[in-house]
Amino acid sequence: MNILTFDIEDWWVYDYYSIGKKTDWLPRLDYYLNTILDLLDERNVKATFFCLGKVAESNPEVIKKIANKGHHIGCHSFRHGFWSDATPKEVEEDTKKGLVILEDITGKKIDVYRAPAFSITEQTKWILEILAANGIKYDCSIFPASRSFGGFPNYKSDMPAIIRIGGIEIKEFPISVTTVLGKKTAYSGGGYFRLFPYNKLKSIIGNSDYVMTYFHIKDFDVKRPKLWRKFNDESAFSRFFKEYYGIKGCFNKFTMMVSDFPFMSVVQADQIIDWNTNIVDV
Repeated sequence: MNILTFDIEDWWVYDYYSIGKKTDWLPRLDYYLNTILDLLDERNVKATFFCLGKVAESNPEVIKKIANKGHHIGCHSFRHGFWSDATPKEVEEDTKKGLVILEDITGKKIDVYRAPAFSITEQTKWILEILAANGIKYDCSIFPASRSFGGFPNYKSDMPAIIRIGGIEIKEFPISVTTVLGKKTAYSGGGYFRLFPYNKLKSIIGNSDYVMTYFHIKDFDVKRPKLWRKFNDESAFSRFFKEYYGIKGCFNKFTMMVSDFPFMSVVQADQIIDWNTNIVDV
């Protein structure tokens, strides 16, 4: 079971962080999105697109374009705030705002969510209760390994599971991890996908019962201006490496992956999972 997902945030990210001129980056982002949508049409693949409320606000045509192709639309929050220090009120207000704007654009109930930076952790797992209260059936926020921010290394399952917490249940699709030199690491999205050689990725995917991918349009943008900057506690060099390594060949690698393996959306995967076999209390 291979699930294809995208985090649609870069129309806001490029503007917010001043990553080049809008007249330059807007056509590039639109080009890659259109190319991806055409590729998925050719392969008869439906994916889940986690869309940022801020993108829906500033570029509603992006959301409409994806939805009109019949893909599953999810919420990636409204403002892309990391939830490590958030209050329940902040999460509640942001979630409702993100859901309302996406539902207004698509005309459909939004039932799937991914937290910015996978920031649902052991300390913020209460967010799942807020999501369920707002009609979210599926969460794709848990990163079951250590990382520089976010991460839930003590999470008890590496497969889709029903999470029970605070009297509610929600279906969780965690990020896929593999083991390298005895350490759990992701491989199926972002800088991790760009770091792994394709032959290694092909081997991991081919031998996995469950793969959850996550891609950003900026992962493919070879003309993205390169900026040196610190991020949280990371050095500028560490951040630079994670942001830009492997961009040149990333889209070709992605295209090969979609050609070599079957993929589906979160809602399609839900239909083939026996949820009674994997229940996790957190």
